[in-house]
Amino acid sequence: MLPVQNDDGQAPRYSPEQQQQANTAADELFNEYYQFAIEQSPVLRSRLGISGQFDWDDISPEAREQQVIYYQNLRNRLHAIDEEALSADHQASYRTLLSELEFHLLMVPFEPHQYAFSQMGGWHTLVADVLINNHPISSVPEARDYISRLEAIPALFKRWNENIRNAEEDGILPPAFVYPAVVSSMEAIITGIPFDNGPEPSPLWADFNSKLDQLNLYPSSRKLLERQARSALLQSVQPAYRSMLTLVRDLQQRAPEHQAALNLTDGLRYYQLLLAHYTNSPFDADHIHQLGLTEVTRIQQEILTLMPVLGYPSAGSQNAQQPLRDFFQWMEERSYRFPDNQQGRDEFIGYQKNKVRQMAERLPYFFTHLPVSPIVVKAVEDYRQSNAPIAFYEAPSMDGTRPGIYYVNPARMNDLPRYRLAALAFHEALPGHHMQIALTQENEQLPDFRRTLGYSAFSEGWALYAEKLAAEMGAYESAEEEYGRLIMELWRAMRLVLDTGLHAKGWSREQAIHFRLENTPFSRADSEAAINRYLVMPGQATSYKMGELRILSIRQQVRDILGSRFDLASFHSALLSQGALPLDVLQEWMIRWAKQQKQGAELTAKPATDNTRETP
Repeated sequence: MLPVQNDDGQAPRYSPEQQQQANTAADELFNEYYQFAIEQSPVLRSRLGISGQFDWDDISPEAREQQVIYYQNLRNRLHAIDEEALSADHQASYRTLLSELEFHLLMVPFEPHQYAFSQMGGWHTLVADVLINNHPISSVPEARDYISRLEAIPALFKRWNENIRNAEEDGILPPAFVYPAVVSSMEAIITGIPFDNGPEPSPLWADFNSKLDQLNLYPSSRKLLERQARSALLQSVQPAYRSMLTLVRDLQQRAPEHQAALNLTDGLRYYQLLLAHYTNSPFDADHIHQLGLTEVTRIQQEILTLMPVLGYPSAGSQNAQQPLRDFFQWMEERSYRFPDNQQGRDEFIGYQKNKVRQMAERLPYFFTHLPVSPIVVKAVEDYRQSNAPIAFYEAPSMDGTRPGIYYVNPARMNDLPRYRLAALAFHEALPGHHMQIALTQENEQLPDFRRTLGYSAFSEGWALYAEKLAAEMGAYESAEEEYGRLIMELWRAMRLVLDTGLHAKGWSREQAIHFRLENTPFSRADSEAAINRYLVMPGQATSYKMGELRILSIRQQVRDILGSRFDLASFHSALLSQGALPLDVLQEWMIRWAKQQKQGAELTAKPATDNTRETP
């Protein structure tokens, strides 16, 4: 494609035919990438609600090698398209896909560095999660597919076992604190009927039978399916899990007590690559660390100003740091926590449901477009309560048959006092993750790959921004809940300090725990769990605060361009209209949008001004 060069030396012009040709070529590659992704991953198909859910992903080195070859080839074909000839929307998709491919390719040398399991999860919890939450049984064939997947778990776990052994040969072994939670979750999946005699059904058996209940089968047909499922659980699932338990217990004997990115081969380069991906920024660990310290101090100062409103008797003391620690303790001692009984668990879940409902009523005033997919609040299943956080979000299916789910964990309900739970609900559900992800999935104007793609800096940055937005929306009902919001923001700012301290500055686990205890109200147990998470997921924790700061910056840029024409609801819906984008692509797109809005408003206003002048 040869563009026409302008005489004035400005950017070349393309004919409409050239632009259409470039857009069509790009669309073909976008669609091809999406088809490749769903063909390669039955798990992704299940997550999206696409049929053909009867197998597991191929996690062999050979499959990974073929994937890398495909990514290299697709990147080359993308580069063959002249980006300047693409429309603005196509350019956003082009740059997004290019960023995604190049990250995967850059990560190839560090493939063994990524732990095959941790206290956060692995295939041992993923298979149960997919079957229970993403594999419907609305027909007899789907019931048979479920059984086929149970029977396929040994082959998956055998390959998983080999991958773990290969990683150990490369010196990669999850640290010691990982193993108790992994063992506990594995045992929970193979405990109960039909694995033993006691009194409750195992998670998969309970799920299979509850789904069969919906089919209204003839008794003989049901018994046949039950026999097949029981056989698969006893002859396939149980031996596979027991084999993995043996492996995990063996590895535990050799596991390092402490291990950060810095301790791995070429670990600093590995960590910087993760930072660039998770923050969508060029900043190194030192810059992010210092930014974190600055944000921690700023938020602490906001907390100090809130003390008198909360009735703290020592508010106004001259020594800021000591009163802050004393104030944290005072607030924790007087804060409400739910009773550790069924009534308390019901109250915990009901509180979260109420917050989501109240927020839903406010949304039309702050967004011009709302998702169609509903959101439900649901308790975390028993088998994964020990591993799961206090709350998390699971996206709806693409076909709309499964709602978005805001999971709350009764086993962890007292990890946080009640006053922090409002911000948590706004982050995970509305206007946070569900608003952003459901709108993306429902947006048929986007290429399919962008409707399923996630960028942590955008999605987590948006969810943290949503906590602050909720304050603008008047959603916090007390000074205590507003304080809770600040504590949640402090939590995320602290991550910039701790993640970089652990992985780039050589901080010990105990040093990081101590810093968190000194600067936040969080308990030692909570701080240990947080540090453990950062150690097994290098860089990811930085995405929240870095993403939020960038979104706030983009909002200010758009406001500066539009001036008095700035409309917050229109801004939010425009920001979410493009799905999850790398933040540099998002910033460029939003600035272009703002300029178009301004130009359109000026063109609309100009004739009216001229008519006024002509009126006698």
